[in-house]
Amino acid sequence: MNTRYPILTSPIKIANVTFRNRMCSAPMGATSITADCCLGPRSVGFYELRAKGGAAAVTVSELVVHPETDGSHMLHLNLQTVGSLASHTYTADAIRRHGAIPSIEFSHSGQYAGTYLADKDKKASLCQWGPSDGVRPDGRPVKGLSKDQLADIVRAYRDSAVLAKRAGYEMIMIHCGHS
Repeated sequence: MNTRYPILTSPIKIANVTFRNRMCSAPMGATSITADCCLGPRSVGFYELRAKGGAAAVTVSELVVHPETDGSHMLHLNLQTVGSLASHTYTADAIRRHGAIPSIEFSHSGQYAGTYLADKDKKASLCQWGPSDGVRPDGRPVKGLSKDQLADIVRAYRDSAVLAKRAGYEMIMIHCGHS
């Protein structure tokens, strides 16, 4: 293939993963999240089109790893919600079908949990969790996480990684911008 950007369009191997080129689709929020926080059919198509368009890796965004301390209405992945694992498996398969590496972004919203909720009453009643007690810039109080809660969140990242691999994701991106 003749191209003006031979390095950008050439394969690259990182560890034991070979990417078909050096173009990756950055994490973008799901376009249709069901009421129980699963990927809807429009989301599957949304991510599949990025793979079909030539991206070497497509990152699904954002998976809440610890819903107990993060009330945001974003994606969840668990075995308790019917269809949760299946929706992620369909998405990873759709990405892989076009030769791209399926990736998923893990998130814990910390003191900004619930920011994306449409239900304003629920949003106002959420406890905002952070690394220590304090007050957010908007005046909302933040409650410091205990060592036990932090350990539980770390376990939730591990458990989410196991399920993500089971669903077919080959990479994980950690979103850590909400402490």
